[in-house]
This record gives sequence, C-alpha cells and structure tokens, in this order.
Amino acid sequence: MNLAAVAGLPAIPVTSVWYRAIKPGHLANALKYSHTHLFPSRYYEGPTAATPFNIFYLAENPLLAQLEVGAMFGSPSEPGGLIANPAGSWLILNAEVRLTRVADLTDVRGSHEALSTTAQELTGDWRGYRQRSAQTSVSSPCGVSPTQELGAVLFSSGLFEGFLAISAKLPYQRILGIFPRNLSEAGFVRYRYEDAAGQMQIHEIP
Repeated sequence: MNLAAVAGLPAIPVTSVWYRAIKPGHLANALKYSHTHLFPSRYYEGPTAATPFNIFYLAENPLLAQLEVGAMFGSPSEPGGLIANPAGSWLILNAEVRLTRVADLTDVRGSHEALSTTAQELTGDWRGYRQRSAQTSVSSPCGVSPTQELGAVLFSSGLFEGFLAISAKLPYQRILGIFPRNLSEAGFVRYRYEDAAGQMQIHEIP
C-alpha cells in the first residue's frame, strides 16, 4: 500500500444521517469515544500504537449498523438471510453528521489507485496479523495490518476528520470512521433522544 499518497487524497464533505447500534444501557453515552484508543479495530492498531488515537465508527444504514456490532448475523444476499443475536437487545442511534474533510476509501479510480490498494485488501483479515506468531503453523504476515497503518497515517496527517470505507460485513455498503481529535470547528456528530422524564436530550461530538 502506498501510504505516501494519503497527503494527495481529496477531502470531501459528509453531511447526512449515519447510524450506530448500541445496548439500551449505553444510550446516555452513545457518543462516548474516550475508550476507543484502548481497543484495536480494522483501522486502528490499538494501545500499542506509536501514537494512540480515538476512532468512532458509524454505518450508512440501520441494518449495517447491527451487522457491524454483531446484533445481527448472516447476510441478506445469502440463503437463510439474517439471524438476530439472541444475547441482548439493541437500539439504533440516528446521528446527524457534518464533516468537511473526509477521505473516500470507497473510490476505486481515486483513492484505490493512488494508494495501490484494493477492496479485497481494505475488507480482508486484520485480526490475523496479531494472532500469527512463531508458534502457529502460519507465522506471517504479522504485526500491524495494512488498514491499521492506513488509519494511522490518515489521522496523523491532520488532513482528514474521518474516512469513508467499504464495510467488511456488507461489502457493497459503507462505514464512516471519525477522528474526534481532528474535527474542525464546524464539524460535529449529534443525536437527540427523549429521556425517561420525557425531556429532549442532545448529545454531540465534540
């Protein structure tokens, strides 16, 4: 992957509603992100990163939001369809997003060609890089995955508030990764909900 090309990627605006699936008990803290630097994800190495940072993910529709967190299993395009996770109940958060500088990693003729990457690389296995070792029958590649390296460069460049990416759960739909520390003065993620007392509450990043 050509990470040097990140500086030349165009920055596009994203102003629309995105979605997040949460457990009911987390409603009041649904936009909390301070803990995200502790956990590795597809585009973040985790606390072992040279420069830890926070990353917040949203999905482009409610179904994808549920698939991303494991509230639903399966695929709507396969026989048998989708199965709900019986382990708990979930709420769908409708988040209003306003960002002005977003990298579009779904653009084949733009970002894919510039970064010398493919949809397969961007949606492929990233956990295995930490699971493989000299003690496993397959010992490499290991370390930091290409997508995690890409996420680190996107963040550290300071050029982007976030990025659009192909979902690995539904590879014909998108997720939105947001870097809270990179938000511009005009940038925000916001949602409204009615509390138990019937009062309207508004939560926002930043």
